[in-house]
Amino acid sequence: MELDWGLGRYEPTGEVLLPISEVVVAMSEPLNGKRLVDLGCGTGNAALLAAERGAVVTGVDPAKRLVEVARERAAERGLQVEFLAGNAASIPVEDGTAELLLSIFAVIFAPDADAAIAEMTRVTAPDGLIRLTSWVPGGSMMAINTVAGKFMAEVFGGSGNGGSGNGESKPFAWHDEAALKEAFGRHGFTVDVERRSMHLTAGSPEEYLENSSEHPMAVSGAQALASRPDGDALAAELESRLLTAVREVNEDPAAFKVSNEYAIVTAKRS
Repeated sequence: MELDWGLGRYEPTGEVLLPISEVVVAMSEPLNGKRLVDLGCGTGNAALLAAERGAVVTGVDPAKRLVEVARERAAERGLQVEFLAGNAASIPVEDGTAELLLSIFAVIFAPDADAAIAEMTRVTAPDGLIRLTSWVPGGSMMAINTVAGKFMAEVFGGSGNGGSGNGESKPFAWHDEAALKEAFGRHGFTVDVERRSMHLTAGSPEEYLENSSEHPMAVSGAQALASRPDGDALAAELESRLLTAVREVNEDPAAFKVSNEYAIVTAKRS
């Protein structure tokens, strides 16, 4: 089942990821007058930054609540941005109209990667660019998420590593240059991948977990566990395992810091 990104409060995560939106928007300049689509816009970080630089922006997100949040933020800043409800498999934008399509840690969660790539290439202008970000496996933050995934797999079945354990294929490797070149190449696009690092900080491991508890994934997991008769015990066990994992990967004994690599993927027509 596709995650409802309108659950909980994605806003704190949006604030944490704002610096990466700033990096991607800056490397995409000049933007004045360019038609830009922010796919999976969330609270509107990239869309608003681009609009401030003169781009003609359309933000698209499947979570209607986040679309409203993005609209409110645009209004507060006096920016003219069109925000629409829609998903990566059916982008509500005409063929070949996006001179730049951005997706900051968003399209990577699309249930059907092939459909998402087909849609992104469809809406991109002949001389346009697609630029997206993806997490690279192996970092401290990803290790924490893996603990949660494996626990949910133990409780509800599945592999806990992206597949169901019942023949379901693993998610598309949005960080992998070879996989990206093959997937985008089918649509006549070339791909370039650049890797960078980012950090997440908090006052303590406990504070980090508390801050993460309102993330849509955490809320969805909590709701699933609550549906079980032993839900309270399961929730306590998950929290214990997560706290252990967070402490193990913590890079700052006096507070809390974890790091993770991410990829900036740029695709354009051959």
